Amino acid sequence: MTRTSALSVQADAGAYTKKRIFSLITVFIIIYALCVQWQFFVSLGLGEDNIADMIWGLVPAVGAVVLSLALYIKKLSWRNILPPAITGISWIVTGPLLSYKTLINGNTIYLNNIYDIYNGLFLFAVLFCLSMAVKQYIHRVIGAALLTIIYFAAIFVNLIQWAYYDLYGSCITTSGSLILFQTGPAETLEYLHSLGPAMIAGTTFILLVIVLFFFLTHYTLPPLPKTTVYRKILPVLSLLIIIPSVWMLYDELLPNSFPIRTFLDTKDYLDRSRLYAANHDSKFAALQAVQLNPAIGPNTVIVIIGESETRTLMNAYNPAAPKNTPWLTSVKDDPHFTLFTNVYSCVWYTVPVLEHALTESNFYNDKEFNESISIVDMAKKAGYRTYWFSNQGSVGVADTPISLIANTADVAEWVDRDLKESTLDSALLHFLKNVNPDEKNFIVLHIMGSHIEYRNRYPAEFQHFNDGKINQEADYDNTILYTDWFLSQVFGYAEAHLHLDALLYFSDHGSDPNIARQPDGASFKVLRIPMFIYLSDDYMRRNPEITAALKSHENAYFTNDLVYELVCGLLNIKSPNYDDSISFASSKWHWEKKDLVTRFGKTPLTEDTEY
Repeated sequence: MTRTSALSVQADAGAYTKKRIFSLITVFIIIYALCVQWQFFVSLGLGEDNIADMIWGLVPAVGAVVLSLALYIKKLSWRNILPPAITGISWIVTGPLLSYKTLINGNTIYLNNIYDIYNGLFLFAVLFCLSMAVKQYIHRVIGAALLTIIYFAAIFVNLIQWAYYDLYGSCITTSGSLILFQTGPAETLEYLHSLGPAMIAGTTFILLVIVLFFFLTHYTLPPLPKTTVYRKILPVLSLLIIIPSVWMLYDELLPNSFPIRTFLDTKDYLDRSRLYAANHDSKFAALQAVQLNPAIGPNTVIVIIGESETRTLMNAYNPAAPKNTPWLTSVKDDPHFTLFTNVYSCVWYTVPVLEHALTESNFYNDKEFNESISIVDMAKKAGYRTYWFSNQGSVGVADTPISLIANTADVAEWVDRDLKESTLDSALLHFLKNVNPDEKNFIVLHIMGSHIEYRNRYPAEFQHFNDGKINQEADYDNTILYTDWFLSQVFGYAEAHLHLDALLYFSDHGSDPNIARQPDGASFKVLRIPMFIYLSDDYMRRNPEITAALKSHENAYFTNDLVYELVCGLLNIKSPNYDDSISFASSKWHWEKKDLVTRFGKTPLTEDTEY
């Protein structure tokens, strides 16, 4: 080669290198600018500190992407760039976009969040470098399978977010996360069944397409040169990108991104709830409570917790509704019964309702659930043998605050549910036969009531209403009809065999059969719930003031996070842990509609202008 030719080659190489550097700088600028613009697009009201953090924080994130590309710039192709690019972009887009859309729809509080963008960028760098290394050292099929698993795991949380948004029109918030954490296998299978075969088949097809895409793109990647540079030098240099990127993802970025931050907060919430059990013995030992005017001889007090029953869809409360409450309608004029006409749920789903309804904690005080006395504790101190019978499932039940309370009862039993078919509430009637009629008994029954799917909640003979649709209005009416029958059976058995002294029924929240369950909000229709009380002749003779107070509050407004105070009043308890000024069973009750709130204590009842 002549001197002139050598110089020409060097010049060409130099020009090519400059071109590569220019290309990489251009890529950096484009990615950086797009990320900044994207963050502005999906944010509202970014402060100066947020903007500064974003501008400087994106530099190492985008730098990791460009450096990873620079290492293998001679062997770049769409097949080795596309899988990590899709995974990274899914993180950049999903969390910020869905949370922004949720904010625009007015369903949740939005937090400006740059972490998801950082995640997408660093994940691209890590996955791209990892893919190139795997291609060098692992068998073609095994390597493609391994990378498919890694990529699918990296993208899975974003698939969950899109599926959730498609179902509920909202990003995953704390409310939705609580439901996901507390949904057992039986309810999961039942919910999947409710989606229908077309939805299940479509979802399965999409997942298979994603898996096949990752596998085939990695399987068909051309081999890299078996040179020292590609087998030793570049993998070592890749570690300089992979190790700090993985550390940043693990230590800060992933834990603060959508929806992982929400899941971690929810887990922390549930962990703190479990402290209720750990602290219970000392709390109970320190509890001072005395029952005034107790019944002489054996007697029974029953509390029945309904599920998803809306009073405005019940004939006993609304004569325009279908005749779905024949028993309750027949007894509502009986002086032993009091139907309360203006009761509201404090929240629109079960767990937060009952952890407030059944304990001192409510949305009007500062009591923490973990530090609160429950109705079971009070009944025990009053000398009752306590029972908790539940048809809300037994799988994973120990992980909920409700079951923590339940397990403090002398006897706690759950109806075991088959994973394919729900057990009917009538199974709870068998438990009542195990209660000793010659003792002083306090019984809590937690029923499935009108929980979705509606048609699984009643036997075929209760298919009284039929509009040809499954799990809609007519089936919901049938659940109400069946619950009405169940209540009549509990009342009849307890009155005949257990010396029934008093009975309280209330629903945790309501339901709207025209609208799917919404994790992040509910109309007042869903918040309007039934509640009634039965008092025996002996009870009314012993406690005339309580009887008069309850009757006088028949049309007063009430939220069910105050059920604890109502039960304490019903038991006629005197205790430092009972405030009779906020008890519906006390003449001291003075609250009006304007004083009461719902939706986690954030919405005044006065906003329900229909009632």
